Amino acid sequence: MRVMLTKDIDNVGKAGDIKEVADGYGRNFLFPRKLAVPALRGVETESKRLREAVSRRETKDRVEAQALADEIGNKTVVVRLKIGAEDKAFGSITNQDVAVALKAQHRVDIDRHKIDIREPIKTLGEHQVPLKLHRDVTAHVNLIVTQDR
Repeated sequence: MRVMLTKDIDNVGKAGDIKEVADGYGRNFLFPRKLAVPALRGVETESKRLREAVSRRETKDRVEAQALADEIGNKTVVVRLKIGAEDKAFGSITNQDVAVALKAQHRVDIDRHKIDIREPIKTLGEHQVPLKLHRDVTAHVNLIVTQDR
């Protein structure tokens, strides 16, 4: 079955591509979820238009992410962590805490899902936190974790 993809699908193709897929996959998965439409006559022009629209949107998103990365670039954020006896941490610093601190201290609104902390931070000191603003754009924020009294 020939279909035109309306959205990017992993291991299949990008939006606007015309692909040959199994009948059941197209009928039972792609069509009900509006991920593809049947490739009938005249679909090539629609495919070209869709690819151009996706390209324009991708370029716009990348430019906005780069502008945000230039604005954020190596700013310092201070976050407090409660420390008990024998320097044992109560809780940890997560991506949500970093997002709230960025908004409060620098008035920059970043989605917490774009903050790339592998594991929660449980130690005092200075840490480098990467922000994945776009597939091609990454910025870094200096995070200083201080003791909360």
